[in-house]
Amino acid sequence: MRETVLMKGEMATIVIVTTEAGTEVLDGEDELLESHPEDRHAEILARYLAQGWQIEEDGP
Repeated sequence: MRETVLMKGEMATIVIVTTEAGTEVLDGEDELLESHPEDRHAEILARYLAQGWQIEEDGP
């Protein structure tokens, strides 16, 4: 499993979680924003970084 927490400003949070079941993107209130049946962690992370989000935590 890989989990990356992204921050934008003081309050906005997004979490990208990848497991064997695929990749999900959750907002700060654990609401599902995106779901993919395959590992798309790197692609989604790159997209959010290009939109100005910053990595707060990244790890397994």
